[in-house]
Amino acid sequence: MKRIGIVGVGGMGMHHLQCWKQLPVEIMGVYDPLSERAAKAAQECGGQACSGLAELVDQVDVVDVCTPTPFHKEAVLAAAAAGKHVVCEKPLARHLDDAEQMVAACEAAGVRLFVAHVVRFFRQFSQAKALLDAGTLGRPGVIRTVRGGSAPSAPDRCWFLDFAHSGGVIMDLSIHDIDFARWCCGDVERVFARGLTFADTRTNDHALIVLRFKNGAIGHIEGSWAFPAGAFHTAFEIATDQGMIEYDSLNPAPLTVTVKPTDAPQAAGHTQSLSPLAEWDDPYYQELAHF
Repeated sequence: MKRIGIVGVGGMGMHHLQCWKQLPVEIMGVYDPLSERAAKAAQECGGQACSGLAELVDQVDVVDVCTPTPFHKEAVLAAAAAGKHVVCEKPLARHLDDAEQMVAACEAAGVRLFVAHVVRFFRQFSQAKALLDAGTLGRPGVIRTVRGGSAPSAPDRCWFLDFAHSGGVIMDLSIHDIDFARWCCGDVERVFARGLTFADTRTNDHALIVLRFKNGAIGHIEGSWAFPAGAFHTAFEIATDQGMIEYDSLNPAPLTVTVKPTDAPQAAGHTQSLSPLAEWDDPYYQELAHF
């Protein structure tokens, strides 16, 4: 049975802990610079509230890093140095050099480094990818995504609005859709992006990104922290030479697939809505179970 340790038990860390509790693993310890928060997490979910990173790493097989982005590197390097496998929340790092050092350290130590791009485990997104891989819809030509909500406002989330720490709405929010688009369409050869600031923040809060993929496909990604408080919206469209896949969180149909006719020029295409999600399809659970 794998022994799990969590670094950072804010909102994301606590959700990871709840998912780990449903898996055949042993929660050994938690560490958070706020000792009272670590103690509360240990009381609720089990394990020991550790006084430092070294104490946690020493007693586990897997280190799950759920800290704010600027603190990922320290935890990942400590885990790699101790020969422990790593789950690390996205984005892997704020700067490319740091990310490359983290990858190199884990490769040198022979440990797994899993970056938690959870959108790959949302059923609508994973099913769209499976449909593309099956080849029945042909070659993707255009992928368009939308992901938007209100700016993070909780006191323990104010670091999101500091560009120096979070990288802004593109690096922290749109990275989900950048990853999804690359998963579906491959490597990118050209990028055009613009970010705008509407609110009184230290970072941009609305961004548009245009991607040109090496295979000729075009991507259009919209990310926003400029929505009214409490609002959140995700959507995607993937147009191929044989049909279209569509998802919109505002639409009761979970995923719509339209296939062009193949047998007769005058025949109409057909559209189907795929099955709704089951209650246990928590993508964070699926992500950690996959790891």
